[in-house]
Amino acid sequence: MTDAQVLSPPSPHIVAQRRGTVHQAEPGARRWSMTSTVLLVLPPALLALTMSVAGIGSRSMWNDEYATWYASTLGFRDLAKLLNNVDAVVAPYYLVLHVWIDVFGDTEASLRMPSALAMAATAALTASLGRRLFDTGTGLAAGLIMAALPTATRYGQEARPYAFAIGLATLATLLLLRAMERPTWRRWYWYSGGVILAGLVHIVTLTVLLAHAVFMWRAFRVSGDLRLLRWIAGAFLAVTAALPLAAKGSDQSSVISWIRADATAVMTLPERIFGSWQVALVVLGAALLATVLLWSTQRGPIVLLLSWALFPPVFCYVTFPLLHLFLHRYLLFTVPAWALLAAALGFTLVRFLGRRRARIPVSLSALLVVAAVLLVGGPGQRAARHSPVYGEPDFRGAAAAVLAAAAPGDGIVYSGVTRNGRRAFDYEGRKTAVPRDVLVERTSQQNGTFGAQECADPGLCVGATRRIWLVSPTEAHLNPMSGMPGHIQGFLLTAYTVSEFRTFEHVRIFVLNRKDVR
Repeated sequence: MTDAQVLSPPSPHIVAQRRGTVHQAEPGARRWSMTSTVLLVLPPALLALTMSVAGIGSRSMWNDEYATWYASTLGFRDLAKLLNNVDAVVAPYYLVLHVWIDVFGDTEASLRMPSALAMAATAALTASLGRRLFDTGTGLAAGLIMAALPTATRYGQEARPYAFAIGLATLATLLLLRAMERPTWRRWYWYSGGVILAGLVHIVTLTVLLAHAVFMWRAFRVSGDLRLLRWIAGAFLAVTAALPLAAKGSDQSSVISWIRADATAVMTLPERIFGSWQVALVVLGAALLATVLLWSTQRGPIVLLLSWALFPPVFCYVTFPLLHLFLHRYLLFTVPAWALLAAALGFTLVRFLGRRRARIPVSLSALLVVAAVLLVGGPGQRAARHSPVYGEPDFRGAAAAVLAAAAPGDGIVYSGVTRNGRRAFDYEGRKTAVPRDVLVERTSQQNGTFGAQECADPGLCVGATRRIWLVSPTEAHLNPMSGMPGHIQGFLLTAYTVSEFRTFEHVRIFVLNRKDVR
């Protein structure tokens, strides 16, 4: 069977059925449609899953992943208390992962596996969307591009909701096209459900509605079909369902006050979204060229994809003084749009060569595309797998060293930014005995936050502890106790001698030994 036969577009009869002009497809045609769909989506899904699963437990976790583990392993009462104060917009993800951990455990690989599966589904959905917008070859190429991007590897190996946000934004767009083909209320309800899920996974994903609105406005102007106005009801239902979560997130916006929308954030956005500058240049260049070449003949799909790719970051940047949402991780759901635009360049070239009687097998052209992305994306792939995540402390290595050397009765304290290391050390030492956190007066569970409350009187809390392990930022020029309140620093420096134990990436370990009192 030839490539053209295996990956050909649906037959006219199936297309007619989608548009409602026939009531039932022949059984053979229906089976062929299902087979061709599986053959289309399976290669991208398998590639994305392979790229994500390979070494999925090798990279040490970073601060946000430790936060995921902490929140997802809390009891429901403690989790509700936490979400009342922080991270309410991630509540559905924490609840899903809570159930997952109960079944599959809490190793790094297990915590990240849902994201790997979501990324595989995203690649498959991207391929399906590409076939609907252009043709089968473009869909296959788009799915493979999506699967081969360093971004897919990076966030397919992360215990955070971003892979789900990318996938559900793609699903919602696919459901939009299905509803447009046959604008029944049932299909609009499915579309609304897809958008609701996208918003529940990450609230910023709802900005994909801006692209959908532009696309629907243009479609209505072209066709005049009043049934397309049902989109308004579907979008309204989705936004209404997400409003309580958005309102609660707005009340907790102080936790993202650190986000910046300065020149550096804007200039590095392509690199951060695609995983490397090399990949960003290739994909953006291909997308721009495809836009120019297809604008006159494929304006509808190009308008949808450009709106999807550009409107969310523009919206987040313009509204930054109010919402503080301009962060590359929040905008990852725009990546499938760029992959589809880049694949559309192949659609253009195949049509061009086809007019000159040149025949290029669909599978070969798609494989050439993914090979090019993998070749250019080498540095990005290596960065995606780097342990620890670039710029993050190596808490896994630090915790292993402390736990191997600690003795019964030892204590531990944290200074500066490494106070977030409490969650990390709790995770890394969850199967062993972590030294007592001698400065904690109220635990994070008691506070209903991610942070513990430290003692007002350190001497009373530390007691007669003879040896304390200090986890400190790695900058050598800093006081190892930098960031600690002055009275705690004063007590520790008076009562203990400080010596450096070991240095890891972005974190140093010191040993505090009690001074002999004569």
